[in-house]
Amino acid sequence: MSGKGPIIPANASPPTSPGKGRWKRRALWGAGIVLLPAAAFIGLGGYAIVGSLRGPSTAFAPETAPPAPDYARPETWLAFPGRNGLERSAPKGMTVVDEASAPADVFFIHPTTFKGSPVWNARYDASDSAAPYNPPVLIGQASVFNGCCRIYAPRYRQATLAALGKSMPAVELAYSDVARAFRYYLAHENKGRPFIIASHSQGTAHAVRLLQDEILGTPLQSRLVAAYLIGGYTPATFKELGLPTCDAPRATGCVLSYNTSQTGRTGARMLIDDKVYWWRGVEKSKGQAPAICVNPLTWRREGSAPAGANAGSLPFPTAPFGTQAKTLDLTRNLTGAVCRNGLLDVDIPWSAPSGFIDKLSILFGSYHLNDYGIFYASLRQNARDRVDAWTAARGTAR
Repeated sequence: MSGKGPIIPANASPPTSPGKGRWKRRALWGAGIVLLPAAAFIGLGGYAIVGSLRGPSTAFAPETAPPAPDYARPETWLAFPGRNGLERSAPKGMTVVDEASAPADVFFIHPTTFKGSPVWNARYDASDSAAPYNPPVLIGQASVFNGCCRIYAPRYRQATLAALGKSMPAVELAYSDVARAFRYYLAHENKGRPFIIASHSQGTAHAVRLLQDEILGTPLQSRLVAAYLIGGYTPATFKELGLPTCDAPRATGCVLSYNTSQTGRTGARMLIDDKVYWWRGVEKSKGQAPAICVNPLTWRREGSAPAGANAGSLPFPTAPFGTQAKTLDLTRNLTGAVCRNGLLDVDIPWSAPSGFIDKLSILFGSYHLNDYGIFYASLRQNARDRVDAWTAARGTAR
């Protein structure tokens, strides 16, 4: 996946006027990019497109699944405290918490990172060449939480792009690993600490179920700081299960979600419309509730925020990545945001630095790949604020 801007014909001039006309022209320029590479470019999600991708020639069979991860082994974790890996990257001047004294943890469920051979489920230990989005996920997503929390991100036998559209048993296998990893984390690492659940794309589908199966209605729920279920469908009916939607910057014990879309375009609706999702112990495909949308610049469901409220956006990370924490460069005032009809509408200018406009945004108006990065500074501060609010309310302030 390239993090560079769109390919524009040499004799073309970028549009300068705002509004729909600009986006019509941008879409026409993107038409020259063939769809199959664009579909591969999705990588971190885009469930509606994966139905057009060919999976294995044989049906899913449990006996042919790759070996299960043993979460007692360090290599089964994409991120784990004590490594100083890419998940410990941070912008200059932003504090990275001392893991020994961190007030909370985050259990982070990564999105689809695999691009390798046609299989229903990827090996949990797929290399970065087979799963090339592992490093960008650590830098651009998991690192958001290193200002407040120790980061636990399990590797799992992720469902591949084709499986997400065609094989629920493959998705079930992926979820079973996530659930086992969470139970291992609780038994061996958590030690009664408050925690955040965070996710993106495929990871968000697993997180929706994990909350129901393992947390809500149990003593664990009192230690849930918040659930950041970003870049996927999250039903607004979680409040029926005792988990309200976050509607204030320091609210705790709540869930939030958003899916970033170019104003005036609807391609990102593939992420929130007509979904099959886990609800009350079964797969639900009819009578879908509206998707949660919480504005990551105001942390409210209603109202808009101007670009001036966006303290820093991170372009989609590109190679070389290295393996150790690095300093990140942010762009201030990139875009404002407003929740509208279940999507988070933004207006990223054509003049934005490299890494903010990609093939997916050109073709479909979806900024799915960089849902976290576009609001990097705001997410980072908010995670700290919610942890502080949780601890302060219990007399155990930082």
